[in-house]
Amino acid sequence: MDIFGKVPLVEVPIHLTPDQKKWLDKMVEEGRIAIPPGGTLEKGSVISMFIRMLIHNAMEEQARQAALEAEDEDDDDE
Repeated sequence: MDIFGKVPLVEVPIHLTPDQKKWLDKMVEEGRIAIPPGGTLEKGSVISMFIRMLIHNAMEEQARQAALEAEDEDDDDE
């Protein structure tokens, strides 16, 4: 995943609970969500990058779990 803007993005509306939005805003304001070095971004961009990274990490974990399950099935077949 290229978080620095080289990959075209699609817009997807999302719904958050008020407490989730408050938490995200707080994390951005406190600088607890990392942004690329060398500049500042609008709050919405930082939140968007954070959510994309969460999805990216979830996709990697899913692939890792699938590989482990495939490996377990191969071990069972032997």
